[in-house]
Amino acid sequence: MVDVALKYYFLTSASECQLTTPDDVHEAIRGLKVSKSPGPNGVPNRAVNHLHKRSVSLIAHVLNAVLRTHHFPQAWKNARVITILTSAREPTLSSSYRPISFFEEFGKIFEMILLARNLHVVSKWRLIRDEQFGFRPRHITSLQLTRLVERITRNFVEKCSQAHFSSTLPKPSIPFASMASSTC
Repeated sequence: MVDVALKYYFLTSASECQLTTPDDVHEAIRGLKVSKSPGPNGVPNRAVNHLHKRSVSLIAHVLNAVLRTHHFPQAWKNARVITILTSAREPTLSSSYRPISFFEEFGKIFEMILLARNLHVVSKWRLIRDEQFGFRPRHITSLQLTRLVERITRNFVEKCSQAHFSSTLPKPSIPFASMASSTC
C-alpha cells in the first residue's frame, strides 16, 4: 500500500496540488482554540475567529501561493517562547522549567489544513497499522493498554497450559529438551 501511495504522489505533478478553499480555511479557523495565547504578531485566535468571509478568502489565496511556490514563509516559522515552572520543582534550577512556543496563527491554520489532508490520505490508503495509537482519533491509550494486558494474559495462560501438558509427558532422554517454565 505504501508503494501505491508513493507512486501516486510522485506521478502527481507539483503544479497539480490540491488547492485550499475558503471552506478549508474556515474549518481550520474554527479549530483554533480561542483561549490560547497569540503568536509573535499578537493577533489573538478570538480575533481570527471573527474574520470576514473576504478575509478568509484572501487567506486561502495566500495559502495556495504557499502550496504553489513550495515556500513556507519565514515569519510563520518564528515563535514567541516562554518558560513555565513545572509543579513542585526548585525555581532556581533551569531544569525546573519547560518551554512553550507560540507560533503565528496563519502558519497554524496552514498546518491544520495539511494535517487534515494527510490524515485523510493515510486512512484512505491504510498506511498506519490499527495498533498505532499515538495521535489518532478514537485510539485512546487506555484501549491499547487493555489490549496489551489481554495479550499478555492470553499468552501466559497458553504458555502455562503448554507447560502443564509437557510436564505430563514422559521425560525424553535428551537433556534440556523439556523447557517448561517453573512460574506456571
